Amino acid sequence: MRTFIAVGISSEVREKIAQIQAEFRKGDPDVKWVEPENLHITLRFLGEVSEDKLSGVIEKIRLATAGISNFRAHIFGLGGFPNLKSPRVVWVGVGEGKEELKNLSERIEENLSYLGFAKEKRGFSAHLTIGRVRSPRKREKLVKKIEELERHDVGEFSVDRVLVMESQLSSKGPTYRIIEEVNLK
Repeated sequence: MRTFIAVGISSEVREKIAQIQAEFRKGDPDVKWVEPENLHITLRFLGEVSEDKLSGVIEKIRLATAGISNFRAHIFGLGGFPNLKSPRVVWVGVGEGKEELKNLSERIEENLSYLGFAKEKRGFSAHLTIGRVRSPRKREKLVKKIEELERHDVGEFSVDRVLVMESQLSSKGPTYRIIEEVNLK
């Protein structure tokens, strides 16, 4: 099954991001917006994981999170990957809490390496993907709106658990299912 490790967000932050997406839609850029119920912070994408390897993944996540306490994540600012000249992804950033998320991601990656998962080549960047650009249609309006919201304060929430998720792809977009919730202390 297609698997990733993530942190969920609060319903209040989810609602504020949905409002931001609605503002972007007014400019009609060719962007596939992430459904609000699918918004999350990815800590590590694993790809295909067999059923028999899943219990080992969950155990390594438990080990990686042992001793980590709940913390606050402040969702702040917007941007585009790889850059604003030609964005392919629209994202919302993390201010307070980004170092804790990075530490969590690194601990998870280190523990999963013992199961044969290769370490990521690029460093972790705490963010929520809110849209994927499909074409350059109305890119100027899109970029202008991103620049307007570059320092937008979305809100904050408590990070109190790590989720092991399954992603099922279809023509309508991905459907996510929580496989396991690992609580922080």
